Amino acid sequence: MNGYGCLAAYYDRLMADFDYDGYLEVLDRELKGSEGTDLCCGSGRITVALSKRGKRMTGVDTSGEMLGEAMKNARAAAVNPVFVQQDACVFRPQHPVDFATCVCDGLNYVKPKDLAVFFENAACFLKKGGKLVFDISSEYKLKKIIGNNVFYEDYDDITYLWTNKTFSGGVKMELTFFIRGEDGKYIKQTEEHTQYAHTQSAVESALKDKFSFRAYDFADMGNVKAKTARILWVCERL
Repeated sequence: MNGYGCLAAYYDRLMADFDYDGYLEVLDRELKGSEGTDLCCGSGRITVALSKRGKRMTGVDTSGEMLGEAMKNARAAAVNPVFVQQDACVFRPQHPVDFATCVCDGLNYVKPKDLAVFFENAACFLKKGGKLVFDISSEYKLKKIIGNNVFYEDYDDITYLWTNKTFSGGVKMELTFFIRGEDGKYIKQTEEHTQYAHTQSAVESALKDKFSFRAYDFADMGNVKAKTARILWVCERL
């Protein structure tokens, strides 16, 4: 199985160590205006959080299963963002918006040949001066930390194995889930993901002529380093 068919239901639990609070501090500081789009929104954590801050939000993702989780999260938070199942490279809101986000590796799922398409599309629906904030898992992280390693987590109701293999352009990931049913028996499910290793220079080459930008090491919001694991960009549409 490809995509987030099985992972969607457990994604928020398995991503419990991601620093959403730190990310929201950046967004609170950088994002102006009242209306935005959360590209590759996944389970909607950022979409919902910004909605709770009074923003009119649209969350966009290709995975229907992830959007289902996003809608559950929105209902639980008593907010009502719009969710759209579509490729972030082609999505266009009905009118220009004030800002866009793409949080937690969304851009790593965009093929290198489509980077410029992604940013061109975002530039088309952002107002002049509108902000685009996004991040990637760095080439160093994908190839040196994640690549060719196996990770696992074991809970009472689910155990998963995450097996990674590098290739020239990134990492192929196979996730194997053992999910306990009501009868106590475990069901095995697998799905595959591919994340692409974008260099900082490749990303910034695709951004130029459309955005001014600043890049940060997300761990300390300082300069990007050789061993930076997550690079965050704050961009402004020209």
